[in-house]
Amino acid sequence: MRLLAAVVTALTLASPLHALEGYGAIGGDYALPHAGSSDMLISVLGGVATADAPLAFGAEAEFGLALGASSDFNTRRLRGVARYDFGTVTAFGAAGVDQFVYDNVTDTGLSLGLGGEFDLQGNMALRGEFIRSFIRDGDTENTTTTRLGLVYRF
Repeated sequence: MRLLAAVVTALTLASPLHALEGYGAIGGDYALPHAGSSDMLISVLGGVATADAPLAFGAEAEFGLALGASSDFNTRRLRGVARYDFGTVTAFGAAGVDQFVYDNVTDTGLSLGLGGEFDLQGNMALRGEFIRSFIRDGDTENTTTTRLGLVYRF
């Protein structure tokens, strides 16, 4: 967590504010613990990345809220992101820290993500991603999350 905060701070200080691109997204998540029942979540995230094309670096913060009676946890993630712009498609990889929040318990772990964004129109893009969470502290099983959502770039 400290390393990620240091990277975000360094990126922010190294780049003038006009060289940063902000974005927000909303997505539907299907989380499948490797020894348990699946969960559906709606995730809201925000991020900032350097505007240097085609390779960019940045950070994202997200909150996932459980949907339906069968979902029993919310998620929080803070991740560093590396993006490569191929034109209409942008590929990205992410690594960071996760929290799976139950009623009175919070399990923590590390995650790796791999995904892409397909430009739709204007500042909108369709986002797809696979996230693998490795739980280090708590009873939650390691979890794979599949995400599909919409991104708006500011």
